[in-house]
Amino acid sequence: MILTRTPLRISFVGGGSDRSSFFREEPGACVAAAIDKYVYVALNDKYDGSVRAAYTRTENVAHARELQHELIREALIINGRLQGVEIHSIADIPGGTGLGSSSAFTVGLLHALAPQGTAADRADWACEIEIGRCGKPIGKQDQYTAAYGGINRLGFSAAGVTVAPVACDADALSAHCLLLDTGRARQGDAGAVLAGQRQDRDDVRELARLADTFAAELAAGDLARCGAIMQTAWLIKRAFCSDATIDRYVQIATALGAWGGKLCGAGGGGFLLFLAPPAQHAVIAGALGLRRVPIRVGVEGSAVVYP
Repeated sequence: MILTRTPLRISFVGGGSDRSSFFREEPGACVAAAIDKYVYVALNDKYDGSVRAAYTRTENVAHARELQHELIREALIINGRLQGVEIHSIADIPGGTGLGSSSAFTVGLLHALAPQGTAADRADWACEIEIGRCGKPIGKQDQYTAAYGGINRLGFSAAGVTVAPVACDADALSAHCLLLDTGRARQGDAGAVLAGQRQDRDDVRELARLADTFAAELAAGDLARCGAIMQTAWLIKRAFCSDATIDRYVQIATALGAWGGKLCGAGGGGFLLFLAPPAQHAVIAGALGLRRVPIRVGVEGSAVVYP
């Protein structure tokens, strides 16, 4: 048996510029971090030659091509594991909450199927499966953050993806990150939500520019300035991924001392992320009445943890 552990992620600034509809014509950039919340994938040979996949439901089929779970199906086909395999997945946090769980699962499954591959291999193939083969209109930041881990400035262009670690104090950043569960799961997958969003190209260009500014301020250790940049980016993105309740949460949090905040992921529910002085975290969470989820940022990427 092989067991992999793959991190979820938070994205600070630049989401949207990682979609090919933008970066095919001009470069995109975002800053994202892997967090210590994980998707676990267990893979084992199956004695009777059939295929079993256990996730939120269980499928038992004779051949991988019969699977309804398209990510598992395509990963098995790519790796030539068409029969005699059993796959189980467990996640620390449910999907549909804006933390990149689908891409983390895909990267973790690819790692289990081909442990000898590189982080670049896993990220590239995860993008090929999700975007190329399954046609999801999503970006590439999730796959690369899951595969590489760390805290990175990710660059996107027609030539490919670059991963540049941001040299910063990960402990200080972790202490200032406030992640709150809205209690609302996204309806549908991220691709379906993103397909309905129409982002102005000038806005996405500005988000990519802000990502570079954020990376520079993060490297300089100015977390208050990072929060202000994140807030500026949120005011751009909120037009197509927020609602009155989310707006109210962000307004209350910033009034109580948060430097900036945003909704994680494609929108429609999930987690709120704030940068705020640690002394204000309990105050903000209490005022909003939301569950606080402590996180550590900058953890390692997908790893084989057994054997």
